[in-house]
Amino acid sequence: MFFTSYASSTGDRGPVQRFHVDVQNEIYSVLGRTSSAEGRLKRPEPAAGPDPAVLDCRALLILYSAEYVDDAQCATEWSVFAERMDRCMRRTGERPDSVVGVVWRSHALVLPRPVTVVRHIVNEEYQGPGALCLQQDPRSRDRYHSIVRRVAARLMRAAESPPPVMSEAESRAVTPQFGPSRAMAYNRRDIAEPATCPPSAAAAASDRDRHLMLLLVAADSDRMGRLRDHLDYYGERAEDWRPFRPRSEETVTSTVGWAARACGVDRLAVIAPGPDGPLPNDVDESVTVLVVVDPWLTGDPAFRVLWERIVRSRARVAAVVVVLARTDEESTANAVRLREAVCRTPARMLDAAHHEAGSREALAHIVVAVMADSGTPSEGDAGTTRRRAGELTIESPAEQRVRRQRERVGWLRRGTNPWPPVLSRTPGESLGPG
Repeated sequence: MFFTSYASSTGDRGPVQRFHVDVQNEIYSVLGRTSSAEGRLKRPEPAAGPDPAVLDCRALLILYSAEYVDDAQCATEWSVFAERMDRCMRRTGERPDSVVGVVWRSHALVLPRPVTVVRHIVNEEYQGPGALCLQQDPRSRDRYHSIVRRVAARLMRAAESPPPVMSEAESRAVTPQFGPSRAMAYNRRDIAEPATCPPSAAAAASDRDRHLMLLLVAADSDRMGRLRDHLDYYGERAEDWRPFRPRSEETVTSTVGWAARACGVDRLAVIAPGPDGPLPNDVDESVTVLVVVDPWLTGDPAFRVLWERIVRSRARVAAVVVVLARTDEESTANAVRLREAVCRTPARMLDAAHHEAGSREALAHIVVAVMADSGTPSEGDAGTTRRRAGELTIESPAEQRVRRQRERVGWLRRGTNPWPPVLSRTPGESLGPG
């Protein structure tokens, strides 16, 4: 009936099996213990291609994690099943609702754009803790079983209209829509270079300048004093927000700027709109817009109005990041309430990917991945892209995975950053050359 796809590299086969069995038993309780209601779980051994079950299953259950979106086999399984649904749409004019997604591990997870455009995540759970955390937390037992029931219901409904079966030969012609090659179209600075390397060595994916606009939905300490007790994270301006204290004294603005410059951004514009502050109009389509939100602001009556103004500004927002620092005990204690408050806002009106950052490193990972997606050239441009001086050559998938792991550990380590902190003095100020 259904196939469960997950990243075996996470090393949590036991909890995955438990989740699969819980969903299976919920389905059996409704349909009976028949072979037509039986699900199949991905084998733990790595393979060169997709699991054969992906070619003929009636529905696909995906357990998302950071490892999943970086795994070649997982990306192939996802893309093959997506092609099956696309074929159904081309034949019938209707796209089947045959894929069901669950955020298994939320830490450092950045969902690729092809994933976010398909509305299939159960309860949009990736703004909160993953299903694995709910499974392991005795206090979250009711929420965990609620997800199991919703997943089972969605799978049973999906299995009623399955996409057409695909042959193994046809699956080999499907190009993965994400995976290890996701960031190969743009360049990052190799950490083996000396820390004094000039900015020109941070090459981008093409000859055109890459611009990032940060919309910082935060506030100063005076305004936040009406919303929460601990104000050590705030300063005289919204740009002084340091949510990762005491582990890091960096502001959100400097962290975003640091990560953006490390992956070749030429110019960064920072805007921290107040309740009545100006918002950008007619933003050029080449500009990547990132919205970073302090969830405590949802308690301010002006928050919803500001969010609707962002929607009306016609800025093409690539991603929304909610910062909920794990080192902030007050935020951790109120995490469930804050997540639910964000979900009640008209966030989906922006039609952008949504993420949660619990640490400075997670925020930097998200920025890098967002810039990777926005910098990936279209198929028509892929053959005409020229390299800048210092750009890394294309390596094999295995070499690229090793390098990405090394880079993430290296350039996110405090003290190796060659870039000065990014400061914003006035709303809309452009930073960087050009």
